[in-house]
Amino acid sequence: MYLQLSPKSRILSLLGASCALILSSSTALALNSIQVAPTESQTLENVKGITVFRLYAIGHGNEGQYAESFNHFDYANPEAPKGGMIKLSEIGSFNNLEPFSLRKSGIDIDLLYDQLFVSPRDDPLTAYPLIAESAMIADDHSFVVFNLNPSAKWQDDSPITSDDVVFTFNLLTRNDQAIPFFRTAYKDVTDVGALGPYKVKFALSAKDATSLIFLIGSMHILPRHYYEARSFGTDSLEAPLGSGPYSVTQVLPGRRIQYQRVTDYWARDLPVRKGLYNFDTWVVDYYRDANVRAQAFMAGLIDVMFEFDPGRWLLYDEASGKTGVPMVKQVSQMRGALGSMNFAFNLRRPPFDDRVVREAVTELFDYEWIDKVLLSGWADRNHTQFPNSELAAAGPPTQAELALLLPWRDRIRKEILDDAYVPPASDGSGFQRERRRRALKLFSEAGYTIRNGRLVNGEGRQLSIEIITANADAQNIILTFVASLRRVGIDARLRLVDAAQFEQRSRADFDFDMTFHYFRSTEFPGADRERYWASEFANTKYTLNIPGVQDPAVDDLVRRIRQASTREDLVAATRALDRLIAWNAYILPGWYIGSLHYAYWNRFGRADQTVGTDVRRDIGWPAIEAWWAKHDTVPPTKVRNDTIAAKS
Repeated sequence: MYLQLSPKSRILSLLGASCALILSSSTALALNSIQVAPTESQTLENVKGITVFRLYAIGHGNEGQYAESFNHFDYANPEAPKGGMIKLSEIGSFNNLEPFSLRKSGIDIDLLYDQLFVSPRDDPLTAYPLIAESAMIADDHSFVVFNLNPSAKWQDDSPITSDDVVFTFNLLTRNDQAIPFFRTAYKDVTDVGALGPYKVKFALSAKDATSLIFLIGSMHILPRHYYEARSFGTDSLEAPLGSGPYSVTQVLPGRRIQYQRVTDYWARDLPVRKGLYNFDTWVVDYYRDANVRAQAFMAGLIDVMFEFDPGRWLLYDEASGKTGVPMVKQVSQMRGALGSMNFAFNLRRPPFDDRVVREAVTELFDYEWIDKVLLSGWADRNHTQFPNSELAAAGPPTQAELALLLPWRDRIRKEILDDAYVPPASDGSGFQRERRRRALKLFSEAGYTIRNGRLVNGEGRQLSIEIITANADAQNIILTFVASLRRVGIDARLRLVDAAQFEQRSRADFDFDMTFHYFRSTEFPGADRERYWASEFANTKYTLNIPGVQDPAVDDLVRRIRQASTREDLVAATRALDRLIAWNAYILPGWYIGSLHYAYWNRFGRADQTVGTDVRRDIGWPAIEAWWAKHDTVPPTKVRNDTIAAKS
């Protein structure tokens, strides 16, 4: 019961985490730093008294996991053979191949474009050099300079230069067709400019710019000479020019993207790339129906399957061995903050501009019965933005939380200052008489009465609720909820739409009463929380603030999250925000799954299990980029017979 993340969604998830990875520490930014000579410092800034540190890595732990002389990531096998194919899948579709576009891009950003610095699976709090050889950071965080690797090149053999970095930054922050997140995330960058062909400087205004420096370092760089000759933001299926380990070689619009390994990839021998990206061919097939995709996996047309439906998970036992290759099934406990499935109310219009109505509707969602009957006990009830994390509010607020909340005491509910929110619960029997009585009492307070079996307002108009979702797997769950709403006289209905319609109705046109969708989370929140909850994004097209929250107390807290300079400050701010979101009933909390269930055909070698990095901290995928094909495995991998060459 899970909305599969599209490639663009994964980009946003990564950025949401990376922009705050160093937000939470009081440790100095420099890791194994070397103070450069004063003459170089003065050359960079022409201001005496500024100390500049040269860094081989950017992070915020006490020490990065890897020393400057490291040879490869621990979960990578530098002796892994190259060759073979891996076939993965997505739910949904795509209509263009442009990265960072508002359009529904299908591109896998990490396969095609390199970053200045890159974080490994087993050390997500530190980033190591890729396009950049090093970084030079002023001790007052007033600027950061990235020194680029002169060997870095695009796939047309032209060099990656500081002009490309400047161009990328300007495109992401100034082009209205780019994902709006970047304009918020980079708003404390006051200037960016080239100091030479392989040196670029970012001037910063933030008092504590640690998170911003990390986010800049995590930027995927785009080729200026390629995109200046094209109109960014249009629906293009032209194979993009990249710098990464793969290039796009085949496309079936909306259904498949096939990548081919770049044999002369410029970074193949760097420590951050050695032993990674071993498959010659990397295929991503798109399916509109999760059950059809599961059948394709069992037929051997997909190599790895992440499963969030208990019923389908059991079916895989029957398929194991039928392709001539054993199937491996694994269950791994997830670490850190997890995403969750929730309903969002549309606060922009009646009836859900009334908190009492939102609370009444919440009373009618019988999670306990749903978990027992439909989720097979796989899930846990959600009551927070940060399930499975210390960032979640729990119990009475701490003194640090109260210090943030008390200035708003005249504008917030008393309950927020007393205890953490706990959603209403049932005994799981399916009989909700008491909760139905509480719901009707709340509806009465909001001006609704039952008349001839219909719940109507003072004007005699029946309460009508349409729930939209693109998650076909969740139909039975939502229909159970719809039936509960109808029992008290509400005209309730489910509308299943495709992913593109859902994006348009929920994030662009705001044409919905309630949505049901996946809420991303991270252990390291930062500027992403503004995109989710700040007033300035309540009515912005393609916003992540789907409910349309406009609350000055929330605005204050998301700003404090972005500006937090210690983990303690971050925890206090996230917990305080958590209380506001929950007690104001901006969402109807659903559930989260604390373990990752995935299966794969045993055609692959992998080193990622041996070092405890099987589950990625922020997303939850195994390190497939470190796998390799077992060339002695028979029979060979199967491929869907529907390819078309990409435009070039």
